[in-house]
Amino acid sequence: MTSAQVRLDPMTETEFQAYFEHMLVKHAASNVTSGNWTAEEAAAKSAQNLARLLPDGLATKDTHLCLARDAASGDRVGIFWLNLRPHGTETAAFIYDIEVDAELRGRGYGRAVMLAGADLARELGSVQIGLHVFAYNQTAIALYTSLGFATTDLVMSLPL
Repeated sequence: MTSAQVRLDPMTETEFQAYFEHMLVKHAASNVTSGNWTAEEAAAKSAQNLARLLPDGLATKDTHLCLARDAASGDRVGIFWLNLRPHGTETAAFIYDIEVDAELRGRGYGRAVMLAGADLARELGSVQIGLHVFAYNQTAIALYTSLGFATTDLVMSLPL
């Protein structure tokens, strides 16, 4: 079986608007599932976080919002959101979001998107790449670990 290959294309404004609406809901739901937020506060907190992270929308400085497309067919397979930030005197990258479209999961696209994202980060001058993953997302944790990511922080909570 040939492994999946993707390319990352910058989002258009129309694609970004659809993604932003999707991300508002997804970000809220992930934080509720993880126990970080209550369902009642999630929508407002999601909107606040995304407004902080994307103050200028698609034009936000050092932000790269991409559609992942199958390299052979050009069909959309998911999204990738990368941010650049200072790392001492160098540049580091941080993945804010990676998502393979639900109907295409389990076909190697997640790995392909991550590898393409690492290539993009290198091309942009990054010396390292980081990300956050919710503890309940064991599939993503397994993928990131298999790619060589290591845990640098661990936040835990105890319901009372």
